[in-house]
Amino acid sequence: MSHKLVITALSAGLLCALPFAAPTTAAADPMAMAGFGHHGMGGMEGMHGSPFLMLLSSANLTPAQQQQVQLILNSNKAQMESLHAQLQSIHEQFAAKLLGQGSVSPSDLKPLVDQAARAEAALTENMANTAVAVRNVLTAEQVKKLADMHRKLRSLHNQIRGLMGSGNDMGNADN
Repeated sequence: MSHKLVITALSAGLLCALPFAAPTTAAADPMAMAGFGHHGMGGMEGMHGSPFLMLLSSANLTPAQQQQVQLILNSNKAQMESLHAQLQSIHEQFAAKLLGQGSVSPSDLKPLVDQAARAEAALTENMANTAVAVRNVLTAEQVKKLADMHRKLRSLHNQIRGLMGSGNDMGNADN
């Protein structure tokens, strides 16, 4: 394995771990409060693993805010799980068509593409509505703190990308 590929993998792992570097308790972590564990619902997928909610652990929510966020996430959980299940089913259908016997044309996949687009649009709308509801629980100072943290994480991400390059040559074993 090339040296650059190893560094890229390690850097990506570090960047993914940054939001979890600060110790949190279930009482301070809205995702844990909602029953999704420290890493959200199945890791990084869906609203409960979104960067917005990962940042939320740094907002120092009051107990009342924690309860409000928990209610918002819990009320949204069934719909999010349903949308994720729909997308998983569509992806499995894609795989079955693409990996099955015989030829496949774009027109064979068009109904699945349309279904996926509708499910992804519903998922995005659901995540946006949930994010707004959670944001409305925060004080102006907490929103500012999250914005500052977001800027810092974005800067870190850009620094890593600058050090690692664009990633377009990751398949080149000579690097």
